[in-house]
Amino acid sequence: MNLLIKNKLCILLTVTLVLFSHVVVADHASPSFETGSAGAINTMTASTLAKGKLVFGISAQFIELDDISNERLEALGAINNEVHSTDSLLSLSANVAYGLTDDLSIGFSLPYIDRQNISEGENDGPGAGEAELAGDSTGIGDLSLFAQYRFYQSDFMDVAIMAGVKIPTGDTDEKEIEGKLFEAEQQPGSGSWDPFVGISLNRSWGRTGISSNLLYTYTTEGTQDTDLGDIFNYNIAASYRLYLPKEEKGHEHHHHSHKKKIVDYVDLVLELNGDYRDRVEISNAKDANTGGHTLYLSPGIRIGIGERWSLYSSLGIPIINDLGGIQSEPDIRITAGISTTF
Repeated sequence: MNLLIKNKLCILLTVTLVLFSHVVVADHASPSFETGSAGAINTMTASTLAKGKLVFGISAQFIELDDISNERLEALGAINNEVHSTDSLLSLSANVAYGLTDDLSIGFSLPYIDRQNISEGENDGPGAGEAELAGDSTGIGDLSLFAQYRFYQSDFMDVAIMAGVKIPTGDTDEKEIEGKLFEAEQQPGSGSWDPFVGISLNRSWGRTGISSNLLYTYTTEGTQDTDLGDIFNYNIAASYRLYLPKEEKGHEHHHHSHKKKIVDYVDLVLELNGDYRDRVEISNAKDANTGGHTLYLSPGIRIGIGERWSLYSSLGIPIINDLGGIQSEPDIRITAGISTTF
C-alpha cells in the first residue's frame, strides 16, 4: 500500500467521522473494550496484542444527568406523556483481551450497571399528573464478545476491523419501589442478541498519534417485546506523549544500584466520542422520548506504570445534546480505569 493510498484511508475515515457526528443516548454507557494500547482512552485503537499476551482491565463510566423536575413530570403525566427522569448512570466493566496472533486479538467485556433515582410522570386522572419515584435499577449487564483483526500495519499506521456480539446475560427483572418491572430501557440487561462490526485506524508522527474508530450495532428485540434501537458509535482521538524516561546508560556508575523506572510514559489525550441511537421500539411502536445524539469533547490522561500497568482518566463535556423528545440530558461524563498486561 503506497503513501497516497494510506493518506486517502486517513482522509476517508476522518471525513466519515465528521459526517456522522452522532453520540450516545443519555443514560446508556458507551462500549468498553481493552487491548492494552497506549494513547486513546474512549477510542478503540487498531493496535492488537502480541501473540500470547493477555490484558485484564477494570473501567468505569459515570454520567451525571440533568434530571427532569417533579413539576414538569406531573404536567407531562397529566397529558398522558409518560416521561422518565434519571439522576445518574454508573457502568463498571471487567475487560479481558488475548492475542491469538500478532494481528488477531479476542476478548470480552462484562458491565455492572447502576441507574440512580429513576422517576416517571404518570396520569392520575383527567387533567391530573403525578411524579412517581421508581427507585434505582442495578445489576449485571450484557456480556460483549469481540475479535479484532489488524489487516494492515506499517511503521506509522495500523488499520483493523472488529466484529462481535452482545449476549443477553444481563438482569432484566429489576423492579421499581412499588413492585412493577422497570421498563426494558431501564433494565441492566436488554434480553437481546446484538451483533456489531467496526473499523479502527492509528496514525503516528513521533510523539503525536491519531486514532479513530467506527462501530455499528444492530439491535434485536429483547425483553418486554422491546428493541432498544440500533447504535452508530464513533470516536476520534489525538494523543501526545508528554513524558518518556530517558534510557539509562549501560554500565555508568556501576557501583550504584540501578533504580527501576516507575512511570513508563505519560500521554495527554483529546477526543470526540459518542454514538447515535435509534428510538426505542416497544411492540412495533416507536417511543418518541428516546433516541438521538450527544457529542462529548473529552480531554484525558493515560499513565504507564512500569512495563505492565496503565492508568487512565477522561472528562467528557457534552457539546451537543440533541435527544429525541423529552429526556434527561447528560451534564458530564467521567471515564477512568486500570489495566495490566501479562
